[in-house]
Amino acid sequence: MKYIFLINSFTVDKHVDKLACLIKEYSEDKKINYKIEINSNEVSTEDILEKYKNSENIIIPIGGDGIINRTVNGIINTNNKLGFIPYGTGNDFYRTALKEFNVGLNKCDLVKVNDKYFINTMCFGIDADIAYNKRLFKSNFIPKDIRYTLSILYTFFKYKSKHLTIKVNDEIIEDDYTTIALCNGDFYGGGYYVSPNSKLNDGVLDVLLVPITNKLSMIKLILNMKKGKHLNSNKIRILNTSKIKISSDENITANIDGEDITSKKFDIELIKNGIDIYFDKEMILKLKR
Repeated sequence: MKYIFLINSFTVDKHVDKLACLIKEYSEDKKINYKIEINSNEVSTEDILEKYKNSENIIIPIGGDGIINRTVNGIINTNNKLGFIPYGTGNDFYRTALKEFNVGLNKCDLVKVNDKYFINTMCFGIDADIAYNKRLFKSNFIPKDIRYTLSILYTFFKYKSKHLTIKVNDEIIEDDYTTIALCNGDFYGGGYYVSPNSKLNDGVLDVLLVPITNKLSMIKLILNMKKGKHLNSNKIRILNTSKIKISSDENITANIDGEDITSKKFDIELIKNGIDIYFDKEMILKLKR
């Protein structure tokens, strides 16, 4: 199989040429068949993936969680495998993969949401709003590693709860929520340890429900979530399932692996061992920022 290195120029930015040289050196040293692709305003990630839909390759997106998600959605129903080199500021899927994956091909559960897919986490409520509002702080004058923190502060003061209806495990739950997190992996939001008990290939989606709470409790919850110490809170309900439906009377925006998805209804189903993922820690350490 050929290794297709897909550089996300919007994340790698000024380091594209340097990274391309590192890929060339690494690939030639390891004697692997490779090709470098670079997305841009003129050539999208989807345009690049379309070229490889009828062949079998290891597609290796280089960037943040968002381009991993776009690659997942671009190689579904093909013979291509997913690799990845974390190069963003979040890299949440990488954190979980480090704990669970062996070198080589690994089976990973896949989650379908309406007509989209994700492999790590999905969230509604304040967490999704934080991810969405991060774009407000995209500026050359604001370092990338503090933009998420600024978005947390901004969203915290602006946030209004979401009224959602949940159908899961023969139960209907209706409430106002601060956040709902659906977790195949452990981390989101740039290292928040949201679901320490999740496994990437156990066939189970862990769902955390956090009803509306006061601002002080919300701050405590967010701080505890950073260290994975929130699961004992009596404010959180945890469900385990492979299918769940979430709906609202109005359009709401959820976040799946760094990408936004907007709808009134979300039909969510876990697909056991739905995707093969190539994990090479040595390659990652050689090439990641």
